[in-house]
Amino acid sequence: MIRKKGERAVVAIYVDPDFYPPTISAIMNLAERFEEIIVISRNNTKDDYPYPENVRLVKIGKFCTVRQMENQPVWIKAFSFLKFVFYLRRNINNKKTALVLLYDPIALYGFNLIKNIVKRKDKKAWYHNHDMPLQNLDLQFSVGGLAAKYEHSTMDFIDFFSLPSTERKQCYPNFKTDIPVFIIPNYPSLKLYSRPPEKEYKKDTVKIIFQGFIGKGHSLENFIELLKEKINGFNLQLILKGSVKDEYKEHLNALADKYEVTEKLKWVPIGPYRELAGLTASCDIGIGINNNADTISKMLSTASNKIYEYAACGLPVLLSDSEQYRKHLDKYDWSFFTDGSVDSLRKNIELIVNNLPSLSKSARLSFEEGLNFETVFKPVLKEVISFEK
Repeated sequence: MIRKKGERAVVAIYVDPDFYPPTISAIMNLAERFEEIIVISRNNTKDDYPYPENVRLVKIGKFCTVRQMENQPVWIKAFSFLKFVFYLRRNINNKKTALVLLYDPIALYGFNLIKNIVKRKDKKAWYHNHDMPLQNLDLQFSVGGLAAKYEHSTMDFIDFFSLPSTERKQCYPNFKTDIPVFIIPNYPSLKLYSRPPEKEYKKDTVKIIFQGFIGKGHSLENFIELLKEKINGFNLQLILKGSVKDEYKEHLNALADKYEVTEKLKWVPIGPYRELAGLTASCDIGIGINNNADTISKMLSTASNKIYEYAACGLPVLLSDSEQYRKHLDKYDWSFFTDGSVDSLRKNIELIVNNLPSLSKSARLSFEEGLNFETVFKPVLKEVISFEK
């Protein structure tokens, strides 16, 4: 893809993009096509991804963690949002801007406030909801609540819409049919996940990793119980990478104490996305189980980026035995379906450890040949750029 001289793309997301890997993947690919990329976001991390030199980050406000941001006074939240909208307007109005990519409902709401005053000639607006629609918010007059309320009506003023999974289309039953809709799965990027080093399988410990928000519904309690066993002669180690509430962490640590496996449970806090691939590649099996019954969990399939990040790093994956996962992943030999019980986990891990080298190669090959961001994003970008009303 050749850079178009003089053209700029503006990416707006109301949280630091380092917390949303598909946004990083999009920025990296947009950087190949546009002379300049402006990324407008909140300032939630000090460790920015090493983007190409033609990518400029505009981070609103002083550094503030997501948790601190949630607890700020209303007036500070309002001021931060208005500042976000100000920079959004200023950059859209720049004559070089050809594409505006809005990455969440709050960015879309900000666009809604300025849609009648920005210069839209020859500029295309693209809304990609990387998460789920904001629904049932108690604070209806908060920024998030207003974004949820006006999400559907604001979408009447965009040119393109995309989602990370087909299942999420049902959240938009009244969406205008004359606007192109694309499915862009949350696959990791070839630019972010280079081929991992060859694994050493002549070892006595199999490392099992869960990455993401650490909470209930992922059978972690049963994994901890399994840590007291050896499977096919291998010891097990469980690595939990991501954010976790204190009470749930204490619950899992108590279980580890109960089964006397504390030394086999490792906690890795949330950190820069650029460091994740190295950690994942050092492990052997990925946990993609999600047995929660909420709406988001029922619509993960191709939206669960952790599953495909595991594959990119050559890890076979343990998955919930559900229709949505079967539909998209049943054909891969590195996908193992389980009900999450101790017996089921044990049987699946036995199957995996007997064939780790071949399963690892197969998972990486699936990523390289199709389950990567470039495969799904580049055709959509080409259509967006060439589209004429």
